[in-house]
Amino acid sequence: MIKEMIPDLERLSVEQKRELAKELIIEVEGIEKVEIAPAILDALEERVREHEVNPESGSTWAEVKERVFGKNAS
Repeated sequence: MIKEMIPDLERLSVEQKRELAKELIIEVEGIEKVEIAPAILDALEERVREHEVNPESGSTWAEVKERVFGKNAS
């Protein structure tokens, strides 16, 4: 894998890894800014607020995969 070529990658925080991913996408795709409709941002922010109030209300990744792909999801 490519990440083995970057030994210091594991020392980065999650936020630093996100920033690195963003920088790589910008470099590869030439995308500097992606516009997201305000209604979509509002919906996402509402979902984050709902999760903060009741974090147990969500589904695990395993549950989501099973719903989407059925029992054969692995």
